[in-house]
Amino acid sequence: MRIALVAEGTRGDIHPMLALGTSLMAAGHTVRLCASPDFADVAKATGVEFVPVGENVRAFLTGAAESLHGRGVGLVRQMTVWGERSLAHQFRVLPEATADVDYVLAAGTVFGAASMAELHGIPFRYVAYTPALLPSREHSPAMFPFQVRARWANGMLWRAAVTAMNAMVGRRLNAHRHRLGLPPLEDLISHVLSKRTIVAVDRALAAMPADCPVAHDQIRCLHPFEPEALPADLERFLDAGPPPVHFGFGSMTDPDPATTTGRLLEAIGRLGCRALVERGWAGLGDGPLPEGVMAIDPVPHASLFPRLAAVVHHGGAGTTHTAARAGVPQIVVPHVLDQFYFARRVRSLGVGPAPIPRASLSVRRLAAAVRDTLESQDLSARAADLAQRLADLGPVRPDVDRLLDPLPGRSHAAA
Repeated sequence: MRIALVAEGTRGDIHPMLALGTSLMAAGHTVRLCASPDFADVAKATGVEFVPVGENVRAFLTGAAESLHGRGVGLVRQMTVWGERSLAHQFRVLPEATADVDYVLAAGTVFGAASMAELHGIPFRYVAYTPALLPSREHSPAMFPFQVRARWANGMLWRAAVTAMNAMVGRRLNAHRHRLGLPPLEDLISHVLSKRTIVAVDRALAAMPADCPVAHDQIRCLHPFEPEALPADLERFLDAGPPPVHFGFGSMTDPDPATTTGRLLEAIGRLGCRALVERGWAGLGDGPLPEGVMAIDPVPHASLFPRLAAVVHHGGAGTTHTAARAGVPQIVVPHVLDQFYFARRVRSLGVGPAPIPRASLSVRRLAAAVRDTLESQDLSARAADLAQRLADLGPVRPDVDRLLDPLPGRSHAAA
């Protein structure tokens, strides 16, 4: 079967689809990844066919870094600008890129893929990396920069989110659909999520709520977890002393990486711990570093995290899962979207302290959170227990035949 994987977003959106592509190819399918040009090289290394769609995500996020940290109106404005341009790119490239395939799977901020499947008369499923993309009174919508616990409030927020998405995106989507001869949509959310959504989240970390009205299959998190060799200089650093604390915010950019690096280093100095600062898309860790601190480029977290004392991160789905699987406590510094959902889950499960929103990150708060985490035997014990429960779920690789079942069915969980 020829399968198109359509994904847009940061590394956390693309790498799981590449891992899924590897499983699909191992099962004998031909895979084509349609994604932002940032990921052409990593796709080539994986062996999937690559079709670039749209603009360079990292460059856009770097230019929008101030809004990313400030949230509010500025963030909404930047997301709207990106969404308009992205949708235009999708409807320009995807009709041809999906014309000769038998199945379409999409993830991330992709609103046009379902229309492509409809255009060509082929099956389509959306892959969600967080329950917060599906309606429920148990959680707030992922697009809101917070999570509340009151069921009535979440119900109101979801109604507002659906109305806003239909108004902001639905009109433009229908204009593009009209040019392809497709009928207008009234419910954008149901269209994008597909008839039966794939929720790629480990149940022990975040089970789907029972009140979700969207048909779905919950499978294991798709981020690649196979251990790989670490760089030799990092191995030497790890062997040279006690387990360090990892500081890194993944694909989140920063309007002032030098100031953020200074805050991290000051907090590390107050703690007196060994530390790793991952550069990420923000470019953290530049300049001279004190003894016991090392700056690193992205490395296989599945190999690194089990050797750490704690992980300070942004709350992305993949990083949260990997730290949980490693059995180490987490300090989450959410920036945007579903990161607030996973920050709440980390806190609720007792494997990390209260999160520190990126807009509120300070030396004092960060040092106190890390110190409390390192000194808490309860946090360490619960993190180890969660890791065992995740391990007990069994194999990570998905049953691809089940995922490619074109027939909609009732909601059920696979893991």
